Amino acid sequence: MKKQTFTPESEPEQHPKVKFSLLYLTAIILLCLSVYLIVAGGSQAEPLLHAPSPTSSKESAIESLLYSELPQALAERELGILTLDNIQFNQTKTQALIWMAASDEETGEILAREPQAILALSNEETQQWELIFAKEAGFEELLAASDFRDTEAADRFLEYDPNAITTGVTYGGYYLPWQAGLTKRLTWSVGHTSCGDDYCLYAFDFADGTMFPIAAAKAGYVYHFKDSCANGNESCTNSITIQDRTTTPYTYNIYLHIAQGSVPANIRQIGTYVFQGQTIATVDDTGYSTGNHVHFMVVEQGTLNGCVNYCWGKSVDITFRDVTINWDPVTRGGRPRLPEEAEWYGGEGQRYYTSGNIYHPFQNKLYLPIIRR
Repeated sequence: MKKQTFTPESEPEQHPKVKFSLLYLTAIILLCLSVYLIVAGGSQAEPLLHAPSPTSSKESAIESLLYSELPQALAERELGILTLDNIQFNQTKTQALIWMAASDEETGEILAREPQAILALSNEETQQWELIFAKEAGFEELLAASDFRDTEAADRFLEYDPNAITTGVTYGGYYLPWQAGLTKRLTWSVGHTSCGDDYCLYAFDFADGTMFPIAAAKAGYVYHFKDSCANGNESCTNSITIQDRTTTPYTYNIYLHIAQGSVPANIRQIGTYVFQGQTIATVDDTGYSTGNHVHFMVVEQGTLNGCVNYCWGKSVDITFRDVTINWDPVTRGGRPRLPEEAEWYGGEGQRYYTSGNIYHPFQNKLYLPIIRR
C-alpha cells in the first residue's frame, strides 16, 4: 500500500481491516518476548552505574594525571614555567612520556629548545600516577623498562656509556653557527636535562623563532647526515655531523633538529669538505624538540655512537671566538650561558648572541702543491 499523509484540516481515511491481523499480532508478541528476555538477562548483571567500563576508568585516570597530579608535581618542584608540549601513552594507557616546554618568565613566550622529560607510571593499587622527572633518581632505569624504551626520545637518555671518558681538553676555534651579524637567542646551555649522564653539559640550543640557515661553526668533513624526516615530526630527528680532523682525537660537530631536505646538494656526499661559515642545513624542530632551534655540541671519537639515527656522544667543553663571556685565554674564546644557569653553575650569563661567523673558502684546508713530472 502507498503511504498517505494528512493535514490538520482533513481527517484520515478509514481503512478496512486487513487479513494479516494475525501476523501483526504474532510479531507484537515476539517483540514483547524479546524485550522481556533482554531485561531479565540484564538484571542478573551489576548495574552499569556501579561498574564503570575500563575506558571510562582510564579516561578518569588521564584527567587526574593532566589536571591534578602533573600540576601538583610541577608546583612541588617549583617548575611553574613548564607547560605541556606533548604526551605519549602506551597502548594500555598505564604509562606516559610527557614533554614539557619551558617558557620565558617575563614574557611567557615558549622557548624553542629540547623539552623536559617526565615519565608517568600508573599505580594500580593507589590509583595514582608516579611522576619521575629527567635527572631524578631512577629515571633512566625506569625509562629503559618502559614501553618507550625503543623510541628516539628515549635514546637521548639511554644511549650513553657510564664509563665514557673524555680527554678533558677544551677545544677552540668555533664560531656561532649562523651568519655573521645576526643575533639569536640562547635557550639552553649547561642546564640541559634532555640527555643521560650529563652528555649535554656542553651543548647549546639556539633559536630566533624562524627556520634560519645553519652555518658551519668550524670547518671539517661531512661524516653523517639525515634530512628525510618531515618537518615537525616528533619521532624522527634530522641532523648533520661534521668531522674535525685537526684535533687529537678527531672530534665531531653535531647539529640536531634540521629541516627536511635542507642539506645543500653540494655537500650531500660523505667526506665532502665544509668550510667554516658555509651553509650546511636549515633549522627546524624535528625530533625531541619544542620549536625551531639548533642543538649544537661537539663530541670526541671515543664516545661517538654508531650514528644509526643521528650521531651522539658525550659533549666536550668548547669556546666560540665571537663570544666574550666566560672567556678562556688559552683557546681565545667564550662560552654562551644563560643568566639563570650562571647563578648556580658560575660565570656570566646573557640571552642573546651576535655571530661573527664569516664564510671563508679555503681557510684551514691543506692543499698540497701540484707536482708536474
